[in-house]
This record gives sequence, C-alpha cells and structure tokens, in this order.
Amino acid sequence: MARRETESRTGDSGGGSGSGGSGSGGSGGRRERRRARAREDRVRQEARAATTAPADAPLVWGAGVGCRVLAALWLGQLVLLSPFAYGTDLAGLTAVEWLLRLWTLSVALWIFARLGAWRVTADRDGVAVPRLFTVERLPWDEVGKAVARRDGCVHVGSRITGPFLPAPLARLLRRPDGARAMADHLTIMVRNPELRPTERAGARTRARPYAVWAPLPLAVLAAAHLLAG
Repeated sequence: MARRETESRTGDSGGGSGSGGSGSGGSGGRRERRRARAREDRVRQEARAATTAPADAPLVWGAGVGCRVLAALWLGQLVLLSPFAYGTDLAGLTAVEWLLRLWTLSVALWIFARLGAWRVTADRDGVAVPRLFTVERLPWDEVGKAVARRDGCVHVGSRITGPFLPAPLARLLRRPDGARAMADHLTIMVRNPELRPTERAGARTRARPYAVWAPLPLAVLAAAHLLAG
C-alpha cells in the first residue's frame, strides 16, 4: 500500500511452586522468542545491506493506491455524516456545540491526511517524518532503528508513520510486506552510512505537514453543503 520514489496458558499444576515455575518459564520463553526475532531481523538486514546499492537521490516512502482508496472512503463517510449536519441552523448552535463539531471535523481531517498523504523522506541529513503542523527531521544519529509493526505502521525513532498493508494481511494476499521493507532499509542506512543518499530532499520529495492537505476535504465538504442547501 505504499510506494518508494527515487524516480506496521497451560492448566494449573496444583502447587504454588509449580505455578511460579510455569510463569518463569513463560517469561523466559517470551524473551527467547524476542531474541530469536532480533537475530532473524539482523540476519535479514545484513543480507539486504550486502545487496543494496548506495543511493544518490533521496528515498521516499508514502501513501500508495490502497491508502488513498481508504482515504477516499473515509472522506465519503465524512460527507455523508458531516459534523455540521445538512440543513442545520448554524446560527442556533451553542459555543459547546460548535466546539464539539469543530473538534470532530479536525480529527476526521487528520485521519484523512494520515491515511492518504503520509510521506517519509530519507536524505543525506536524516529522515523527515510529517506531523500535524510541522515536519520532524531526525538526524541519522538520532534515528536509532526503524521497527515495523503488525498493523502496518513503522516506528522511526520515537515517531510512528505509515500505514502499509498489515503484515498478516500481506501474507494472506501474498503481497510484499512494505512496512518491514521500509524499516529494514532505514535500519541498514543507520548502520551503514555509505548507503545513505548523498543529496538533500528537494521540493518534489520533501515531506509535508498533514495540515497542508486539509483544504481538499474541506472543499469537498463545502461543495456538498452548497449542493444540499
């Protein structure tokens, strides 16, 4: 669902000591599974690093067709269930009613942009992750590592971006796991400076705050209200 531009008990044993042992064993098993996953990730990332060519232009990951379809569906339901119901006498709304409706609309617009307009850019200076009104630029030494989540989102440093197609659904549909691919690529660039892009992001590849996309759904909502009126 994303694109890259260079062109997420057993039963009781019956005794107190037995229960404690079972809990300890379960905890140890979880730790061992985490270690095994970490080793698997490391091996996969090292193999990818060995076959990855250094990038000249900035690398961009962003919303693909699937995300944009979800954003369009979300906008459609927002038009149908507008916080400012069609035919409502807006002059008769109280201050609290205005506040609640504006808050609902703001959250809906954020979800729309978060689904259909997210973009992460990696250039020579670091990784740019959009926020509501700003873009957070993480220098490479502050990124640490990127981690893919099962829901298709990706942790980049302390920030969460995406979404991609969730990993279980990607496996079911036999589609690439975009979240893991992005996380692996960012992580190997953190560990291997020679693989990082050598250019800065330009106007075409730069990440943008989510708020810059608000006029589009607002225009659609305004048109729907005018037609309904």
